[in-house]
Amino acid sequence: MKNVALTSIALLVAFYSQCQVELSREVIGCGSLSHSGVSYDSNATLGEAVTSTLSGNSKDLTQGFHQPRINKEGTSKIFFDINFTQATCPTSFDAEATVKNISGCGESYQIDWSTSDTGLVADNLAPGLYSVTVSSQSCETTQEFEILSGPAALCEIKFFNAFSPNGDGVNDTWIIQNIDSPEFMDNSIEIFNRWGQLIWDASAYNNRDIVWDGTSESGAKLSEGTYYYIANVGGVDYKGYIELTR
Repeated sequence: MKNVALTSIALLVAFYSQCQVELSREVIGCGSLSHSGVSYDSNATLGEAVTSTLSGNSKDLTQGFHQPRINKEGTSKIFFDINFTQATCPTSFDAEATVKNISGCGESYQIDWSTSDTGLVADNLAPGLYSVTVSSQSCETTQEFEILSGPAALCEIKFFNAFSPNGDGVNDTWIIQNIDSPEFMDNSIEIFNRWGQLIWDASAYNNRDIVWDGTSESGAKLSEGTYYYIANVGGVDYKGYIELTR
């Protein structure tokens, strides 16, 4: 029996003398630990080997090697999409951007826009370059995007000088081109007869429910002729005439 044991030991020595064993370390997670009612944060580092000790209630906690959590794609990067609209005009502040489809590097995300907004949506944007950063405990990703302006034709206001409110469904109201754009919704309109008497006025003219249809303030149909308008749109005054025909 003794000879068998010695033979086994000899075989094991011979085996290990011909093999090389390589050890590698693997990070399986990190987070917050607690002991005796005291919590300690074991913060992740950028893959560096660190050693630090926290003490409390006569207990010591030593932090060793940590690295960022790896997502299912095998990278430590945050992925996300940005959806955004255009501004109506070069001076408009009516565009909006939204962060969607966030994934990677954890599940608790902080969103910071270059406009100082936080959260998924940044609104009231004018044309220009912007950026948004999405971060977690260990990672962050920044993307840039550009808000553009709509067609120049949408940014011009035009006062037509004739209409025919005869009930045929064609040109029955006085249209002001683009007055319903957000750029021009701050407006007031005054209509005068040839003697300078105010016969109709309104604010927030929009070519739909707030629109001149050839009647007076009392609702009476006005006769054919030339009428005059004073329009204040966004602080700018416009003056002109309108030919009313039936």
